[in-house]
Amino acid sequence: MTMTTETRNFALTGIEVRAKTDEIEGRATGYAAVFNSDSHDLGGFIERIAPGAFAASIRAAGAGETNIYALWAHRDDSPLGSTGSGKLVLREDAHGLAFEMDTTRMTPAQLDALRDGDLRMSFGFRVLEQQWREDDAGRVERTLIDVELFEISFVISPAYPSTEAALRSLDAWRSEKPANDDDNCQSNRVELFKRALSNRLRK
Repeated sequence: MTMTTETRNFALTGIEVRAKTDEIEGRATGYAAVFNSDSHDLGGFIERIAPGAFAASIRAAGAGETNIYALWAHRDDSPLGSTGSGKLVLREDAHGLAFEMDTTRMTPAQLDALRDGDLRMSFGFRVLEQQWREDDAGRVERTLIDVELFEISFVISPAYPSTEAALRSLDAWRSEKPANDDDNCQSNRVELFKRALSNRLRK
């Protein structure tokens, strides 16, 4: 089964920008994503990220098995930093996916936008494990349990877009769900018939 890359945009929270001095490089810290927070409606479902969803990717990057990039608007021609270069540090805590990044590759205009609160965070990923459910009100929820993280990006778009991959996954879940429900109903009908027949024979 081919896994398709998806992107998600989040409000940039916990942001702190430290200017470069003679002693230290400029740094930016914040959260690229938060856990257990409902997304906007993504075309028939809402989505949230479970704690631990990024843990395996962070471990792999720490071991040098993969390289996760910080980009501007998902453009890979001018990376702002990476875990491999040490200019990007990622970690998970109880709140979400925290980052710390060297800002020396950012332009003055980009830094101003960051300080002024004009930017959001986005990340590119592939789903490795997910869970779908429908609550009592009929709202469909998708939980990202484990994802393969490729990059985080500073973006302007305020949207939290759905993707074809997510919608295909939703369609697959919906197509399986009625069949499972029908199977359960059929099984229940058979069981009731057996009980009724048994009661008649006893009489």
